[in-house]
Amino acid sequence: MKTATKVALALSVSACASTLAYAQMKPEDAIRARQSVMRVIALNFGPIAQMAQGKMPWNKDMFVANALRIEAIWAMQPTRFFVPGSDHPVAGAKIASFTDVRPEVWSQADKWKAAAGRMDEAVAGLAKAARGADEAAMKAAAGALGKSCGGCHDDFRKK
Repeated sequence: MKTATKVALALSVSACASTLAYAQMKPEDAIRARQSVMRVIALNFGPIAQMAQGKMPWNKDMFVANALRIEAIWAMQPTRFFVPGSDHPVAGAKIASFTDVRPEVWSQADKWKAAAGRMDEAVAGLAKAARGADEAAMKAAAGALGKSCGGCHDDFRKK
């Protein structure tokens, strides 16, 4: 067996095992994981949104740093933490397992996956713009990401 084939096989097995591990994740662990990731994204996006809206002085270095952190955090694939059963508080959980996720994440899975795909595109667009020198492009990419976040929250997050 060639080395490349062995590596590909090992990566495939690893990916399957990883997917299975998340599918078997306890709902309270999934809730905590996704809330943590989303909180860090929000903390980094806040200043970007404020700069893009003119509510905070423009600081390109901060914008770039925050945008690239969002890209790295989103690469962790936080959507994998939306496991079945994690749409409601978990009785007897050792952590606070309050969640605002709506069951439509699962009952409208195709719509939710499409929204997550738009988020992938918006995060990539923000990072690409941040790597450039055009302030207007950065602000436009921030608006696109905000719209993507809002679209998912409108349909899949409790008010």
